[in-house]
Amino acid sequence: MKNHKAATLIEVVVVIAILGVLVGFLLPAVLKVRIAALRIQSMNKLKQCCLAIHSFADTHGGKCPTLSGSERGCPNPEDSFFFALLPYLEEDNYYAAIKAGTQLNSSAHTVNAFISPADPTLMGYPDADNCASYAANAVAFDRRSSVSASFSDGTSHTIALAEHYAFKFGGTQFSWWTRETIVFPTGSVMHRASFAEYRASPPGPFGVTAPPDVFPVTKGNPPSSSGSVAGLTFQAAPSVNDYDPRLAQTPHRSGMLVAMVDGSVHSLNAMIAPRVYWALVTPDSGEAVDLP
Repeated sequence: MKNHKAATLIEVVVVIAILGVLVGFLLPAVLKVRIAALRIQSMNKLKQCCLAIHSFADTHGGKCPTLSGSERGCPNPEDSFFFALLPYLEEDNYYAAIKAGTQLNSSAHTVNAFISPADPTLMGYPDADNCASYAANAVAFDRRSSVSASFSDGTSHTIALAEHYAFKFGGTQFSWWTRETIVFPTGSVMHRASFAEYRASPPGPFGVTAPPDVFPVTKGNPPSSSGSVAGLTFQAAPSVNDYDPRLAQTPHRSGMLVAMVDGSVHSLNAMIAPRVYWALVTPDSGEAVDLP
């Protein structure tokens, strides 16, 4: 009978150490693959939402939805910007039920197309209800706009949608459902799913007005744009508790994903110059910049 030599404690420790080193090499690679996959999913959702804007415009004589749906002659009366897109995002049954009065018109509905898989503020929340991880450019869509006539800077040089954290506990929630920003008596805010709001919201149901966001200010000849708060653009991977609701933000450290009005999706470098970023936010101010 042959004797089988048992592994010594030292040999076991060596094997565990080797396995630990291998796992240490593999984890960063796995993490990179996961991050890349989440970015691709988010890019596809931004593309999908932007195509929905174009489909809406095709159905409404070239007019885009407005943020509040309250302007005379707007194509989405009494509907928020994102609510108006629902029929073009495979949410037509829900939309039709709301319009027919057979479904309660409440914010208790989750739209997958509006949720970024990388949004850290929604991790652990399987039911995101009215939250949105993407925000519409208020400068472009606050009032009536037309795909063919309202973007003289070029549809490929104007941001339509940007990433945005959806939720800040005890603070601000970004909602696709609400048409106007609401400030509650507790001080918490339900902000419509937009960024670069350049004017205060009208008084909400509690009589409180929400202040503007950081927005572009254009001056000079030739014109140049900067933020209403000097030096600010967007935030790259801020912490969940410390992000600034006045700005757009991305969970990706490398840069923020945006959909341009023409439907293309780009990543804006986290170190983008403020004059370039804010020029891409304005739709018709005449700044001369190239898309980075």
